Amino acid sequence: MDLILSVEEARRARRMSQAQVAEALEITQGHYSKVVAARVSLSARLSERMESWLAEGGRTTLGDDATRRIHSLAASIRRECMELMHLVGLAEGADF
Repeated sequence: MDLILSVEEARRARRMSQAQVAEALEITQGHYSKVVAARVSLSARLSERMESWLAEGGRTTLGDDATRRIHSLAASIRRECMELMHLVGLAEGADF
């Protein structure tokens, strides 16, 4: 059976949102959605995470509030860094 289909079936059976599964897989909900819709390819790393998530019974891997907050902050920092890199790229092409 297709791995993505298995993850989606497990997600629905556990009544989890895409955001919850994405958090457990350490990706954004938007990226998860694109993978499920086949708009982006499933990487080997994400494939391994999905297999592990299924093997663990489809639970979230984040235990306590502190760990959850760490992952949330890390995702936020990644987004901010991407935006910063984009803006720096735009600024490098501008005349000041």
